Amino acid sequence: MQARIYIFAVAVILLALASLPLTLQFPSSAQVSTFIGPRVWPLLLTVLLLLFGGALLVMTWRDGRRRAQQPLQDGIVQHAISPDDLPTGASESDTGEAPARTLSLAATRHWWLMAATVGYTLLMSIIGFVAASAIFTLLCTLLLGARSWLVIVITVVVAVVLMQGVFVTLLGIPLP
Repeated sequence: MQARIYIFAVAVILLALASLPLTLQFPSSAQVSTFIGPRVWPLLLTVLLLLFGGALLVMTWRDGRRRAQQPLQDGIVQHAISPDDLPTGASESDTGEAPARTLSLAATRHWWLMAATVGYTLLMSIIGFVAASAIFTLLCTLLLGARSWLVIVITVVVAVVLMQGVFVTLLGIPLP
């Protein structure tokens, strides 16, 4: 499991480093007539990706060293429990082992959210910011587990009004 986290952290850092030159090509606020230029948001995300990817790498390394030293300090060596060692009626969840993975919505939710984000980006240029934001917020609210239609409608309306208000009214950034 730790190797997967290392791979993910390195992939995040590489993604940030690959996007940095492209991000720096956007015009700054001095080059456009808005309060905040188009470079600010992508640059902020790129810097955050670098910071969080680096932090994940360091924390994973630190936790791995702690785990490697812990059995030596405690004098206890943990061993795997086989299903034959379980008392009658015990399940795998009682042993602390992870249950078998299935392709349920809960197991694949992160992929659906990433696909929704890509769709949102593509849809924004076709139908405009407000409509694409409403559809994206609706889809994400459903994916994250909201089931009450009143809560869903309130979430969509508040999100769209906030996005429109912040970008157009406060920052003066025109939206498509």
